[in-house]
Amino acid sequence: MNNRQRGGVGSWVIIIIILGGSLSMGLKLVPLYMDHSTMSKVLDRMSEEEGVSTKGKKEIQDMVIQRFKLNNIRDFPVRDELEINRSGKGTELALNYEVRIKLISNLDLIASFDKTVKLRD
Repeated sequence: MNNRQRGGVGSWVIIIIILGGSLSMGLKLVPLYMDHSTMSKVLDRMSEEEGVSTKGKKEIQDMVIQRFKLNNIRDFPVRDELEINRSGKGTELALNYEVRIKLISNLDLIASFDKTVKLRD
């Protein structure tokens, strides 16, 4: 007679719940990181362009908004989250923001992002 122990239905349910929860979190987090990667690339490309640092604050914000729209990032509050810092060393763009996503009931996923680039003169 075989005397092997096998997982019961309860252990399979727990495994399915853990895998389902991991998959659910992954499906919610991956788009956040993809959007941040796209936004970082936009800012990096802007830092390589000549003459962007000489433009006014509103012009730079409008440029960023247009480039975000071209890259399918539409609901991001650029005017609230983009800081343009001018000093004797040059002009910097700082994009610091948090994203909150509902996970279950009163549980949220929070992701914080920080990207700073220095513009060419």
